[in-house]
Parts: sequence; C-alpha cells; structure tokens
Amino acid sequence: MPSQTQQNTVDITEIKTDLKVIKENHLHHIEKDMARLDKTIHRMDMRLWGILILLVGSVVLGAITNGVW
Repeated sequence: MPSQTQQNTVDITEIKTDLKVIKENHLHHIEKDMARLDKTIHRMDMRLWGILILLVGSVVLGAITNGVW
C-alpha cells in the first residue's frame, strides 16, 4: 500500500498534466476567437468608413447644389 506522500505525488502529477492540457486547449480557442474577432472588427471598420464617406459626400453635395459654396 503506497504511503500518503506517494499518493499525493501521483495526484499532483495528474493534476498538473490535466491543467496543462486544459490551458493549451483554452489558449488555442482564444487564439481562434481573436482571429475571428479581428476579421469582424475589420469589416465593421470598413462599413463605418463607408457610412462616413456617404454622409460627408451628401452634405457636400447638398451644399453645392443649394449654392452655399
């Protein structure tokens, strides 16, 4: 029958291995999610620039057609 110290050593080794696997798996998912989030942010950024260009263009066009400039 193994002593309590030996059993604790075995348990700690198993826990360390499990934590390493969980950490690596979790980090992999975080990296994958960040890549997807980066693409989403880039698309949103491009849409915002498009909206800004349309707004500024419509204001300038309205000012030109109404004779403000």
